[in-house]
Amino acid sequence: MPLPPLISANLPSATGPYNVGYVPLSHPPIAHFSHPHPTHVEHPGLPALKVHEVAYSVFYPASNESGGKGWLGGAGKGPAGVNWVPEPFWGVVRGYEKFFEGKTGQPGGRGMKWLVGTLGYIAGRLKIPVYPFAPLLAPRSSTPSSSASSSEKYPLVIFSHGLAGTRHTYSQFCAGLASEGYVVLALEHRDGSGPAVCLPGESRVMHYIRRSDLKWAEGEDKSLTHFRTLQLDIRSREIYEAYHSFKKLLAPGASLPKVSVSDSGLDKKGLAKRDEWIKTLEGKVDAEDLRLTGHSFGGGTVLHILQTPSPDPLLPALPIKQAIALDPWLEPIPLPSSSTKAHPAMPPLLVINSIGFTEWSVHFKRLMGMIKESQGWLMSIHGVGHQSFSDFPLLDPRSHAQAKLLLNKIHDLSTSFLSHDLESSPDIKDKTADQGKYETETGYGGMKIKKGADGEVVLHLKGKE
Repeated sequence: MPLPPLISANLPSATGPYNVGYVPLSHPPIAHFSHPHPTHVEHPGLPALKVHEVAYSVFYPASNESGGKGWLGGAGKGPAGVNWVPEPFWGVVRGYEKFFEGKTGQPGGRGMKWLVGTLGYIAGRLKIPVYPFAPLLAPRSSTPSSSASSSEKYPLVIFSHGLAGTRHTYSQFCAGLASEGYVVLALEHRDGSGPAVCLPGESRVMHYIRRSDLKWAEGEDKSLTHFRTLQLDIRSREIYEAYHSFKKLLAPGASLPKVSVSDSGLDKKGLAKRDEWIKTLEGKVDAEDLRLTGHSFGGGTVLHILQTPSPDPLLPALPIKQAIALDPWLEPIPLPSSSTKAHPAMPPLLVINSIGFTEWSVHFKRLMGMIKESQGWLMSIHGVGHQSFSDFPLLDPRSHAQAKLLLNKIHDLSTSFLSHDLESSPDIKDKTADQGKYETETGYGGMKIKKGADGEVVLHLKGKE
């Protein structure tokens, strides 16, 4: 049996047919934007919400060919890996302390206080088993692309994290997709929803933003829900920015703008490796074959993007072919939201819920209406909690085996959907959708979903593929 990650110091390796490479990237914004209010009490006059730059980590199918010294762990040693806790390390630890100090505005957000100590004293040595700066592998004809015309290029996936997430928090999900033949951009949202990020050009760290950190204009809505809606706007813009910035890198002779070493998070050697890696992108990624996915606040961000137009003329509409929302959090999406009926080109959509979010009746009713109108898939998985979509449960030695089982189930359902083969999945085949009227039993606090085995799927809506 594999050792728990906190003992082995490595998260589990992705199980797909490809090795997984890793490169961190950042770009200046294409369309500069900020909300004038609220401002941050620790930085008077500075807007709390601004598109500072777009930053993300790329997980991708990696070549076995040498990419220069350092990207391999050495002959027979496997991948060199990257630190699971991103920089700024102690800033991230402090950010989690702030996150757990008060209410997050999201159910289930405060149940893992033990993580702060774990991150500071143990998880600092934890590695994601990937190959940093390895060349992007030349695509095979069997890549899981959605159209024959692009079958010799990798599809592109953009992932949006939830509250207190980082670009690495969902490495199992993102690396898993990369190992199946997708190029995945894992966003680092800089809207104050992450534990900590380094802001370019300002020589400061932005920690997780609490309600008490905000100063509002006279007469403005000071509610946390309104702030989350403003964050949703920034997050949506960052996804558009990431897509259009990365698309530019796919052009012949592309390069990133010159940035300082402190802004990029890479030393000079790292910058040189990054620039060499960009040269391996040409002709290998299909930017018109785009999938969006995200968890919690990120899942809500995905649904919001599907229902709203581009936020800026400089950021054209995204060519979204499919979307996956994992336990999407709908409260930040303003009501009334745009009806999906007004969007006939709505792409196929898969929503996977935790049991807790499905039993959240008011939220689930709204989700049902939204997904039914979009002709999407909606299901819940027994044993899955809100954090089960992330890497966090793997850190607990008591539950890492079950956590990996559930992550594998989420991976299998997601890849079946992306391959347009969900209906024939063993977890779905021969099941009848319950239209939200799931079997119940009486439990503490009211009616609960009838208990099932861990990993068992409850199908609520059957959608288009």
